[in-house]
Amino acid sequence: MSATAIVLPAARKVRAAIAAALPLALACLLAAAAPARAEVVTAVEWSATAVGEAPAPDAQWTRFDLPLRWSASEATALQGVALRMKFQLGAPPAEAWAVLIGNAANGGRVSVNGRFIGAIRMPDGRSHVRWRRPHLLAIDPSLLVAGENVLLVQTAYRGGMHVFAGVEVGTLAQMSARYDDQFFLSYTLTWIGATLAAVIALLFGVLWLRRPEPLLALLAVAAALWVLRSSYFLIETMPLALRLWLRLAYYAASGGFAAVMTMALLRLSGRREPRDLWLVLGYAAIGPLLLLVTAQHAAPFIEQLWMPGLVVMAGIGFGYAAMQRSRRREAPPLVLLAAMALTLAAAVHDFLLSRGVPLIGDTLALHWAGPLLLIALATPLVDRFVRILREAETARAELETRVREREQLLKRNFERLRESERLQATAQERQRIMQDMHDGLGSQLLSSLMLVERGAVTQEQVAQILRECIDDMRLAIDALASEDAGLLSALGNLRFRMEPRLRAAGIELAWDARGLPEEIDINPDAVLPILRIVQEALTNALKHSRARAVHVVLAMDHGGDSQWLNIRVTDNGRGITEERVGGRGLLNMRNRAGRIGAQLKLETVPGAGTMVQLVYRLEPQGATTTTRMSQLSLNTEAIIERAKQI
Repeated sequence: MSATAIVLPAARKVRAAIAAALPLALACLLAAAAPARAEVVTAVEWSATAVGEAPAPDAQWTRFDLPLRWSASEATALQGVALRMKFQLGAPPAEAWAVLIGNAANGGRVSVNGRFIGAIRMPDGRSHVRWRRPHLLAIDPSLLVAGENVLLVQTAYRGGMHVFAGVEVGTLAQMSARYDDQFFLSYTLTWIGATLAAVIALLFGVLWLRRPEPLLALLAVAAALWVLRSSYFLIETMPLALRLWLRLAYYAASGGFAAVMTMALLRLSGRREPRDLWLVLGYAAIGPLLLLVTAQHAAPFIEQLWMPGLVVMAGIGFGYAAMQRSRRREAPPLVLLAAMALTLAAAVHDFLLSRGVPLIGDTLALHWAGPLLLIALATPLVDRFVRILREAETARAELETRVREREQLLKRNFERLRESERLQATAQERQRIMQDMHDGLGSQLLSSLMLVERGAVTQEQVAQILRECIDDMRLAIDALASEDAGLLSALGNLRFRMEPRLRAAGIELAWDARGLPEEIDINPDAVLPILRIVQEALTNALKHSRARAVHVVLAMDHGGDSQWLNIRVTDNGRGITEERVGGRGLLNMRNRAGRIGAQLKLETVPGAGTMVQLVYRLEPQGATTTTRMSQLSLNTEAIIERAKQI
């Protein structure tokens, strides 16, 4: 046999040995690398103790399966209890471990193998505790032993329903991840729901104040009630005296929330009977009233009968709304019906969970289903609000278009009105000029012509008549020119013409206009009558008074918001006799004053002189200017030429 033949069987044996040892080594490596499996505690042993005392060595233990639920009468004084659990370990762990208690409503003092590892606050004689969150307690690896380990929780309780469940033991990393998940579902989610409900209550409450609408009010009230209900789960420690009121608030908020959502469904379904409203509100008030009247002794009845009745009541509203929807009548939107169905299922889940029925999840589902229902109810309201805003924007755009069209129409109408006013002003101005020419210069020329034809006047009288006609024509020209130069300029021209004639007759003219402003805003129709009155007064003083001096005073009088132009012409002549008081000249002066709404006053003292006073009320500031701007400016020379052709 050769050496090669000897080596081949040996190699085959080595390979076979390696192949047999490799799976075993790989299994060992995987076992060493794999983390220790979490241990779920499924049973607990119960033993009554004194409050704050450890169980006696010979204590009697009663075994129960987890989750453990028990109830006590409200009259029960504070009782102590020890809860003992056991779990097995193949070997002491090398890393930190922890115990996770998902639901320890009453807290307690926790120990492992007789060594204290932590405490969760328990109720005492002055405070009440109702924990809603999980608790994580680290375990020193040196406290654990191979084989059986004992976990002991010493706690206390008083009347009501109590729960102890969800006990797991494992590595600190594993339990920390589990703790974070449970804390979010049982506590953080409650905070999120309460915060969301508070925002909805505030937002839609403000909208309801601005736009009173029943659905807005129902949503705001439902959100506020949900915030109140959530406070029962978020306030975990409280003085003992507040326990009744917090529980009362919980039942009132739960009943009110169910009633409001039922009324919202019925209203959205077209059912608005007052009888339904009173029935729903009456049933919602039964639970809080019973709790208050019986001092919490009726709490078991409320939990077992009244709370499920709220679900039935809301279910009736949901059924009616779904029926209306199937008949294609007035009904809530599908998103609200879906959210209501989900909320009803969550309420049934929570009720069964509180009765000890084993379910997939051990956290309350209403904590997230309730806020979803509020959002679903807010969705159609927000959609309607957005639709109203969109319609308002469309209406605003249409209104702006119509306003622009109306502006163009008003502008065209205004232009036509201005043209009509211009033509009317031109006609009125023409009529006024013609009337002035006819009454003044025309009448005077006609009467003078008749006198000349009869030969009743001398050459000197004819010259005087012609001078008066020229004065009258100039006066009319000054009145027409006053639209540009103003009344003061026209009066100045009158003074310039009258002063030499008065001086030639030995009469001194004193002219005082110091009390007047630089410009007087006066109606153009009043200028010529005022000039004629002043001219007539000066002419009378020149012809008949035999005076030595004439004093003209121009002043402005004020009274409240009114202003008056006050003109006084005073002479120191012989006065006016009674037969001359009713003369033609004075009558013309009174007629002219009456046409412009002025007051003419005549005072005469025989042998002492005469005073003619004209008081004319001026128009409000700016009114005359506006009237002038709306009229057409006339060419004075053209008017005079037209007057010459008459």
